[in-house]
Amino acid sequence: MVLLFFVLLSGSVQAASLGERFERTLGGSAVPEILKQYGGEHVLPIGQRMWVEEIFRRLVEVTEREDVDYTLTILNSSELNAFALPGGYVFITRGLISAIGRDEAELAAVLGHEITHIERKHGVNAVLRQMGLAVLLEVGVMTLDLASADLLRVASATLLQLVSLGWGREAEYEADLSGQALAVKAGFDGVGAVSLLDDVFTVGSEDLPMKIFRTHPDTRIRRDRLEAALVSFWSTPVVVEDRDVVERLNASRNSKQARRNDPGGRYVVIVPDEGAGLHVFDQQVRQYVTWFENTKVHDFAWSPQGQYIALIVNEGSQRQLWIGDRWGKKTKSVGLSGQAITEMSWSPQGNQLAILVDGPMGSEVMVTYLEADVLLQVGGDFTGESSIWLDTGLYFAHGDMWYHTSAPKVSPVTIRNPVPQVLQRQRILSPTVIKEGNTIRLTRPSLTIP
Repeated sequence: MVLLFFVLLSGSVQAASLGERFERTLGGSAVPEILKQYGGEHVLPIGQRMWVEEIFRRLVEVTEREDVDYTLTILNSSELNAFALPGGYVFITRGLISAIGRDEAELAAVLGHEITHIERKHGVNAVLRQMGLAVLLEVGVMTLDLASADLLRVASATLLQLVSLGWGREAEYEADLSGQALAVKAGFDGVGAVSLLDDVFTVGSEDLPMKIFRTHPDTRIRRDRLEAALVSFWSTPVVVEDRDVVERLNASRNSKQARRNDPGGRYVVIVPDEGAGLHVFDQQVRQYVTWFENTKVHDFAWSPQGQYIALIVNEGSQRQLWIGDRWGKKTKSVGLSGQAITEMSWSPQGNQLAILVDGPMGSEVMVTYLEADVLLQVGGDFTGESSIWLDTGLYFAHGDMWYHTSAPKVSPVTIRNPVPQVLQRQRILSPTVIKEGNTIRLTRPSLTIP
């Protein structure tokens, strides 16, 4: 052990270089078997392929290791799975891509997780631990050209065994959180890591996607850790000193009428003074209807695009947040045991809601997502009396001051149309005209190109 430590220290640069080469060679040696097991490589339609590759490129661009050449391979398997091999080899099945659909945040979470395994050398370290310290000595002092073929063969077989089992509990936890942070750094919404695991829960145990989840740490624990980490990406609340912004916020605070109006212009909605539900006049069919019957509604607000309507309602002894679609059908509810939701406001993009929740010290400022069951306490140590979204982030009043906080910027993936528009010549029917005395005869038309 002492000799090994001395050798590795004295030739640290050389050893690091040899370790990197061994890592790449080890991962590459397992690629053919992986392709064989998963039906070879799958070629996605060009538009979808460019979308996947752009997400992968953005993630790789913000990685730390400069010694790795990352590659992404789509496997021709309907199984929902993704994994990585040492040296930069990332794999994802067409089945998982299909299940994710066009949710770039979820795809970034998957790829970020696998890239992190490579960044942190989880695979190669697991193989070395399995094979013993003798391998470290051989890799540290011998060139790969002189390395034993038997060594590489045994290491490759060990790697293939470990791929299906994962790299260990702590490695998976690290890949979850670091992969989520990598996705956020690349301009994707970190909530994708949470919603991905939520989607896993919706599948029956006999059809559990991603075989890797059967041996990974408990999915519920992983999901809760990822949700808790979302708050860390928000900025610390700071006092708003710009007087123009403060005046705008005060004006918005004093007027709620704008958020009551249907952005689509179809519905006129009234909260009844007594009774339950919302009284709605549908201007398209010219008749009154009642939404959310038998429910006491305290307040409501349309999403900026008019696709959803948020309501604060009484549900039993609780005051909850409900979200309904444009036709008055409930799609989601948010509530906290023993705490009442007193106010809500939509983000400009319509994908988040800020809510004020009564707590022991006052109203806590929280944020929930439209498409994910998360609840984030973003107000820090401050309570809030009102919350308003602007394009620059979330603002909330505390005493006589306004405070500002914001989530990381999300940059949607944009792909130019990969199929160029080509001006094609139009074929024209051109009959031949023949004059015969006082008559005209037309021959059968022939197709010609002008």
